[in-house]
Amino acid sequence: MRAPFEMTDGLSKLKDIIANLPPDSKHWDEATNRFQFIDRFVIECLGWERPNMRVEVTDDLGGRSDYILGNARAILEAKREAKIFSKLPVGRPSSIRKMRPLLAASPEFTAAVHQVLPYCVIHGAPIAIVCNGPQLAIFQALTPGMSPLDGECYFFNGFQSYIDFFPLLWTLLSPEGIFENRAHQDLAIHRNPRIPPKASEGIPELRKFRYRSEFEENLRGLSEVLLEEIEDNPNIKKDFYRECYVPLEANNQHLLLSKRIISARYRRVGGDSVTPSAVNSATGTGKNGDLLNDPAILSSGSRPIVVIGDVGVGKTSFFENLYESLDQEEKAETYFIHINLGLKANLTSDIKSHVLYEIPNSLNQKYGIDIHKYEFIESVYYREIKSFDGGVDGRLKGIDNAAYEKEKIAFLKTLENRSDAHLHASLGHLAKGRNKKIILIMDNADQRNFEVQQEAFLIAQELAATRNLLVFVALRPSTFYHSKSSGSLSGYQNKILTISPPPADEVVQKRLSFAVRVAEGKVEHAGLHGAMIKIGSVATFMNVTLRSIRNNEAIRAFLSNITGGNTRAVIELITGFCGSANVDSQKIVKMEEQYGNYRVPLHEFTKHALLGEYAYFNPQSSQVACNIYDTSMADPREHFLCGLVVAYLSSNVGVRDNDGFISGSSIIGEMSKLGFIEAQTRHALRRLATKKMIETPYAHYREIPVAETANPDEFYFRATSVGIYHIRFWGGAFTYLDATSTDTPIFDQNIRADVSDLAPSFSISDRYRKAYQFREYLFEQWSAANIGASYFDFVDLLQTQDKTFIDVKDAIDGVPKARAKGVKQRTKGGARRR
Repeated sequence: MRAPFEMTDGLSKLKDIIANLPPDSKHWDEATNRFQFIDRFVIECLGWERPNMRVEVTDDLGGRSDYILGNARAILEAKREAKIFSKLPVGRPSSIRKMRPLLAASPEFTAAVHQVLPYCVIHGAPIAIVCNGPQLAIFQALTPGMSPLDGECYFFNGFQSYIDFFPLLWTLLSPEGIFENRAHQDLAIHRNPRIPPKASEGIPELRKFRYRSEFEENLRGLSEVLLEEIEDNPNIKKDFYRECYVPLEANNQHLLLSKRIISARYRRVGGDSVTPSAVNSATGTGKNGDLLNDPAILSSGSRPIVVIGDVGVGKTSFFENLYESLDQEEKAETYFIHINLGLKANLTSDIKSHVLYEIPNSLNQKYGIDIHKYEFIESVYYREIKSFDGGVDGRLKGIDNAAYEKEKIAFLKTLENRSDAHLHASLGHLAKGRNKKIILIMDNADQRNFEVQQEAFLIAQELAATRNLLVFVALRPSTFYHSKSSGSLSGYQNKILTISPPPADEVVQKRLSFAVRVAEGKVEHAGLHGAMIKIGSVATFMNVTLRSIRNNEAIRAFLSNITGGNTRAVIELITGFCGSANVDSQKIVKMEEQYGNYRVPLHEFTKHALLGEYAYFNPQSSQVACNIYDTSMADPREHFLCGLVVAYLSSNVGVRDNDGFISGSSIIGEMSKLGFIEAQTRHALRRLATKKMIETPYAHYREIPVAETANPDEFYFRATSVGIYHIRFWGGAFTYLDATSTDTPIFDQNIRADVSDLAPSFSISDRYRKAYQFREYLFEQWSAANIGASYFDFVDLLQTQDKTFIDVKDAIDGVPKARAKGVKQRTKGGARRR
């Protein structure tokens, strides 16, 4: 919103209006005062236009707001001039005033303030304005952690003060000032309530790494070979994909997202009313062989097929399995060329040179076809040679054969030197002359900069245009959207396929099963020669991990949801768990060898997920965790804002589109009704989107950078499984509260002191006391906040995780596990009930 004129024009108009006020203006009633002065002041002097303001708006409580400015960003209550705010202390408008002395001095001012505040609350407007003509007050209607009557205000006393301080009036009340929330920000800065320090500030080495022991170091190294690097080993690739590949099924029973949201996750990726096809629905049965023979795929003609999938969803694995799943007869008739731009081409001067080298190199290495071999070139240019023979140089044949051969070689050399045309001709010969099916994969272009991505797509477009090969280009949704909006894809209509994430728990179980077979020597792996520890220890640890995942649904739900469908992330999480300095892996191996049937509890997985390689939790220690209790302002109610936003987005409340997204402005409006100001909600939206707790249709904040000055109001959001898991399970668990207690501002001085004293300690007793006190603090703050949101029950979140505290307390007290399991109704260590 912008005023249609400059501030100086508004001041000039104000002077004219005031100069021409009639002598009887003091006796106008409210309606006349509004018509003669306030309407003109708002529109002609401050620059408000009718589409951006509403008048006489009734609310659910029966109240009637005189003026609502900028989609309920401020509400102005008008009074007649005779209602003078009398006996007020004199002061300059530029000096922010305390509300209490003004209220005490003037019953008229008190009545006006009391009248406008309910209007602001019901409409969610953070700024209130009262004006009787010559007097005007601006104050906060929604004040975090305190009554607005205890706040401050700007007070203009007399028409001359309007003129003398009009630049301030313009800054606060013009459309630009209201839209930028300048009055609220300036008042908040003046009050300057300080956010209390986090307990982490007292930890000497907050970002200290925990160093692995020799056993853990070797376990980590071997785990990386067995779980991450193994799929790149050409000697066992066929076995790996046969045993480890998980079909792409969006219907994951452990995901907390609805099936509708999962199945429609890429619906809006085209941005042009084109609905992409899921791989399974496009192929009928979902088998890869069917994909390559599907009429919809084969009819793509001269255009590459764009395969869309989120980062880490398994696009590379999908393509590799696409070929590995073919039977021997199909493989014999297929040339499969996989160009991975994420691993290669980083040192080449341009992508075109790399592709012109990589395709011939792949044909030569995998299929023994050398497109630069003389006999092959003769076959490719059979027609050209016939034409050459009919020409002048061809007449040398039979007359001077040596000269003829020299001219023919020079002729073919000229054709071969046109590298791009020679590649096209070679692929055409293989496809049509030898009747081979050629599949080219342009993979991981989205890991490169935008210019490289555009060049890769144009190359794919050129190759597909020859109709000699089937070309797939793999992209992330954000990359596709960006390119479709302003890049190379904007000029093309391509067939779009989408890949949904496979169930994370199944991926992990298959990977671990295969890794155990390799570790036990049932599948040979050259990379394991010379291992520093007995491979049996690795097999033991992985067997225990596999058994724990298979037999604990809570662990499977954790892995499926906290990684948000990122297959790469879940493999990295399990790899990091193997040999983590925060997990006593040597103890686990000993327990298994001594007693057998050992099962790793959920908290060991979550502890690693929270801390990573660090000794203490910090914002960089975890790739998957977000501290939902952190605050941006000195408002203890904000501990619950992130949870409320995620819960609201995952509920059935609110107006959302067919794909489950809600506008940022609607979210801000909903949180305003709960007492949060716009700045708080905007900060929460940015942080949640960056931490993958919520998402936009095109991965803004997470993958597409958004300027700090841009407001989230213009985007649409929905909750992810990462966010839902936080607010339904993780946010009340012992390990989570233990970790985040030191990273959260605590507004209770006594509890903050206790948590700070315990923060550096690794003792389980100290950690229990710290986490328990933090939980009690959050419970007290939730009770005091009195937040009435049907979609978020914080007390229930704490109570559902009582057992995590009971188990720790029993371990400290030495209670046997069998006995602890039998206690169903205990509340010891649990959240306090009221």
